[in-house]
Amino acid sequence: MENGIALICGAEIPSGLIFKPIAQLAGSGQPVYVVDGDNAFRSYPIARYACDLKLDPRLALAQVQVSRAFTCYQLAEIVERLSHRAETLRCAGIVCLGLLGTLYDEDVAWPEAQRLLREVIAHLKVLAGRWPAIVTVRPPSAKAQNRLGLIQLLMQEVDVVRILEPDLRYPRTVQIPLRLSSGT
Repeated sequence: MENGIALICGAEIPSGLIFKPIAQLAGSGQPVYVVDGDNAFRSYPIARYACDLKLDPRLALAQVQVSRAFTCYQLAEIVERLSHRAETLRCAGIVCLGLLGTLYDEDVAWPEAQRLLREVIAHLKVLAGRWPAIVTVRPPSAKAQNRLGLIQLLMQEVDVVRILEPDLRYPRTVQIPLRLSSGT
């Protein structure tokens, strides 16, 4: 994998596009830093892909360092800390899962969300100058459509963009409302 920032954008992102590269990077024997902003990290697919790649899954998983962010401020701080350690960091790559998930929070003012994203992008560029960086984003929910500009801002700053169209053969399931009766 080449250095730079690769962006994968889609409502449904196949595990092979996320977890196989993590397994490949972990196979180098150096740490892979995963910043999870969307509670999307799963270790089982990494172990499965490591086996497919003829790697020891335990050794591969031992190289994966996960930091979960529950707010946009935590996300920005995690990426900033990694960036400040870039000179001394042993690393095979950086993966940011659901980078914009916390920035879609409507309690964060639009100018603040833009400012934080610009800071995160600047720090990611420092990291991506040394190692490959994979970033995933999902579109915002219907009630946060006013945050689409964050995706556009991010797309302008990355090196490679891959937009995944939804697979119309498999429509997303819809919640069926339940009707409760009194039992009489």
